Amino acid sequence: MGVDQGSGVRVLEDPLTNKGTAFSEEERSGLGLRGLLPAVVETLEQQVHRRYRAYQEQPTDIARHINLRALQDTNETLFYRLVSDHIEEMLPVLYTPTVGLACQRFSEIYRRPASPSPNATTSISSPESAWP
Repeated sequence: MGVDQGSGVRVLEDPLTNKGTAFSEEERSGLGLRGLLPAVVETLEQQVHRRYRAYQEQPTDIARHINLRALQDTNETLFYRLVSDHIEEMLPVLYTPTVGLACQRFSEIYRRPASPSPNATTSISSPESAWP
């Protein structure tokens, strides 16, 4: 009996567990990721290099902001490693001044809701009630 590929989809949909192409062959088999990822297995360093090139190819700071936020939505480990490796260059794109423009254009660039943070203080009685 094979591994449930639905569990692999759930792993890839969770930005905290998704490692993208950095999943080893063994992890791919064990987690039901076969067929859900490109065949290549990359190190985190290779992923950072590839994503940095994609970041550099973006034509504007707002496009770079969207690119980074999309990465954060899918693979937080890669996002934080990329940003920490290029902090001086990326901080103005993630925060001031670019974030102001991103806020103004929020309805145009909105992609998907972020998961409620377990440490977030809100008026919601429980974090589960904020998420479908």
